[in-house]
Amino acid sequence: MPMIEFFSSTYFLGILLMSASCAAFCVVFFPSWFAGSPRRFWTVHLTYEDDKELQTCVRFAWLIAWCLAVAGSVLVACNDSRIPQTFWWIFGDTCYSIAMIWVIAKLIVAVSVFVWKIWLGIVFLKDWCCND
Repeated sequence: MPMIEFFSSTYFLGILLMSASCAAFCVVFFPSWFAGSPRRFWTVHLTYEDDKELQTCVRFAWLIAWCLAVAGSVLVACNDSRIPQTFWWIFGDTCYSIAMIWVIAKLIVAVSVFVWKIWLGIVFLKDWCCND
């Protein structure tokens, strides 16, 4: 398939929707760790008592993320020539793609938390070493 046809294909549209879903999941997962109390990594906060604007944003992003994940995964699975085009193969590939979107978004948050903890450790060591 020539490159210009790939960018105008529904398979590419599905990949774009899945990428947008990953970004929307990150919008949900980051406040669960950085703004939520207690901090949660594997589960998400969808209720923030003190901050109604953040709660609205997170719930909207949660809904959009799931819609984009399902739509993008179905488009990719239906247009993937590498898998048999039967219901169960498409269903399995769709579920696998949604799980991978979720894992990638969690991995982005995990790397961010790791870098943040390293930075806090460096700042602590700098303050400890350079304290007069």
